Amino acid sequence: MQAEAEAPAVAPEQGALSGVRMLFVAPDDYPAFRVDLVELFSNHLVSRGLNIDWSLRPVQDGPARVDERGAERFHVARRQMSERFGVLRYRMAENWLRLKLAWSAARGDYDVVQIRDQPLWAITYTLACKISGTPCLFWMSYPVLEGRLRDALLNLNSMSLPARAVRIVYAIVADFLFYRLALPLSSHIIVQSKRMRERVGFRGIPMEKMTPVPMGVTTERYNADSIRAIEDPRLAGRKSMAYLCADVVSILTNLTMDALAELVAEGHDAVLVLIGAVSDLERKDLEARMEKLGVSDRVIFTGRLPLAEALGWVKRVDVCLSPFMMDSAQQVATPTKLVEYLAMGRPVVGTVHYDQNEVIHGSGAGFVTAYTGKAIAEGVARLFTDPQKAEAMGARGPAWVRANRDYRHLADTVERLYLSHLAPDRARIRQPR
Repeated sequence: MQAEAEAPAVAPEQGALSGVRMLFVAPDDYPAFRVDLVELFSNHLVSRGLNIDWSLRPVQDGPARVDERGAERFHVARRQMSERFGVLRYRMAENWLRLKLAWSAARGDYDVVQIRDQPLWAITYTLACKISGTPCLFWMSYPVLEGRLRDALLNLNSMSLPARAVRIVYAIVADFLFYRLALPLSSHIIVQSKRMRERVGFRGIPMEKMTPVPMGVTTERYNADSIRAIEDPRLAGRKSMAYLCADVVSILTNLTMDALAELVAEGHDAVLVLIGAVSDLERKDLEARMEKLGVSDRVIFTGRLPLAEALGWVKRVDVCLSPFMMDSAQQVATPTKLVEYLAMGRPVVGTVHYDQNEVIHGSGAGFVTAYTGKAIAEGVARLFTDPQKAEAMGARGPAWVRANRDYRHLADTVERLYLSHLAPDRARIRQPR
């Protein structure tokens, strides 16, 4: 998820997962903000009785601790980045913490273990779970190793040559171990899309061992009727676009600025709103591009925002943008921002991508264009020049999301999956609501 979305306080019910204790290990930030962690797990599955012990990465310095929040416990390693060798010391503390949690799994302290996007840790935990007979599932929300290899080969993160070499070697070796050891040892694999399922299947993993669970939203929270639109004088009397993302990076954001420049050249008095965190390095690169294109006074950076405020910007603008790469790492994704836009009833322009094609064509809530600034601008211009049609298209989004990508329904799939892997004495066979 792109905005700061705190997990709602949810009282566990006596659901089908009542009393089931899970260990969830992931490389995500703590406090969690991504929508699948917050909505699917901390909201829906906790409300069905699931108890979760989390191992996430703290975003702020602090002591080693266990934060308890109702049915959830967050195991946090000591983090003091300002001290000497702070990064190294944190990594060592995190590794030690995760080894202790693996020992707990080996002792049978958990009913199910879920590893997300940690390819090598999956080996440790699957072996630990073999000792105790605990099911260990892998959640593949992103092809992490392919992404790291791409970043190193193309130098997308401005790394030194030795750092790139190390990352390339790591990605190749880890890829071999991941597909030959970690995934075969896993009890089941949750993938993000049908395309990802096919891709992993090509690497020798049985198709029946994988279940696609795409990114979604909880429509009760992503609901235009409950969100107040942002009123900002910089948007008054102008056409506006929004691009929502966790981290604003130039490789994708450049396309939205190119589209803005094209629209201005065609006579549209347009503004672009960028909603998400921006690093100092990226801000410098983006400002240089804005100046080159002559649109510096037409771009609004909001930074990362609380959920309601971020959605307030989405509700206010005329069109929402979803440019998405179709490289080998990204083509298997199910972009969250797209379904967030649709849930808010906004018309969208997205670039060619397997999932985006399916969502936009299936919902009728916007246009799919080529992956260029000019093509995006042409799609946006069609919506700018016919606002009634644009609003009618956007209005189709919420119903499609409720039927296809609401986390209430996606939680049913995950609940059934967990129940099917629990030991008979732990599984309470009940129909998900």
